[in-house]
Amino acid sequence: MKHRATVLCLRANRILLVARSNGRWALPGGRCKAGELESAAAVRELLEETQLAGVTLQYIFEFWGVRTRHYVFAARIPDDVEPIPSNEISRCRWVRAKDVQSSWVSVSTRGIVQILLEETSPVGPARRSSPLRVF
Repeated sequence: MKHRATVLCLRANRILLVARSNGRWALPGGRCKAGELESAAAVRELLEETQLAGVTLQYIFEFWGVRTRHYVFAARIPDDVEPIPSNEISRCRWVRAKDVQSSWVSVSTRGIVQILLEETSPVGPARRSSPLRVF
């Protein structure tokens, strides 16, 4: 099973998506290197893909895909800071969370954002308090 650090970048009810040229939209992130902490991989991948540096990340949950275990982190991005696609990423865009479900996104991105929407809903799941409420 692959281990991936995934970052939910949030700004005013919008989520940052990234894509390779002609690829599906996805949340920023990537594989953890051997011996690398998931939090370090999240910081590294976010910087490599978007040039966003000095961003505070908060671990929020794990998401298990078919072949990948996602360690999901959240980051609040200030309005005056813009991502710049770099490395293998050719496009960045901000989308409303509710529009992710109808966008051309990876299956894991759709699942992770669905959890976000359920957790932040006023009638969200009663099973636990949301770690996203701080955002």
